[in-house]
Amino acid sequence: MHSECHFLDVQEPDGNKYTIKLEQDRFTLGRSNSNDIILPNSDKTISRNHCVLECKANCWWVVDESSANGTFVQRCNRDTRIDVRQHGKYQLNNGDTILILGKFLEENEPVFWRLTFRDSEQTVQPPAFLEYSLSQQKLFLVKSSEQQEIHLSRRERNLIHYMAERNQANNNKPVVCEYQQMITAIWGDSCGHTNNDVTRLVWVIRKKVESDPGEPEFLITEKARGYSLKVKLIA
Repeated sequence: MHSECHFLDVQEPDGNKYTIKLEQDRFTLGRSNSNDIILPNSDKTISRNHCVLECKANCWWVVDESSANGTFVQRCNRDTRIDVRQHGKYQLNNGDTILILGKFLEENEPVFWRLTFRDSEQTVQPPAFLEYSLSQQKLFLVKSSEQQEIHLSRRERNLIHYMAERNQANNNKPVVCEYQQMITAIWGDSCGHTNNDVTRLVWVIRKKVESDPGEPEFLITEKARGYSLKVKLIA
């Protein structure tokens, strides 16, 4: 079954490309010649035994083997990059790309091995996205062309509405909203409220809208500053 429908499209750091049929249920990857899939790496940015691909219950997973520089997954049609080390292992969907650091250019820019998983029995679904109606003050999650309203508490709505208005004033592009501004927007004043209160509220909203709250795609943490919101504004 695997040889008929599961493939790995490999792109090396120098641009060379080839395809591997996944004809067994487990593959080891790394720079050591003992691996099933050898990733030649003179810079030693790849560990000897870097990661494993394995099929369990008809699902393919990538497992990081305590690699030095990490194994990452870039979801199909999304900017999100998942650090597999934080999860232990991560399930692959059709079109997902495994990223493994191959080298650095002179400008210290990283260049990755790109291994794209293909399952010919799966179709690539368009990425989900958020819509927000400023006039109705309603938030929607759009997935597979279906619009689902996300029910928000008053404080959650205050936060989303404030962030959406900031985006609107910035030509509908995400704006970094500072903690103090968000506190005022949520509670009306700053007395008795802290950054941690905002963080807890953001986490509650993430659990409602994100496929993985730990790897958010919509409510993005802006380190030491606050948050930004990726949302499409509608009437």
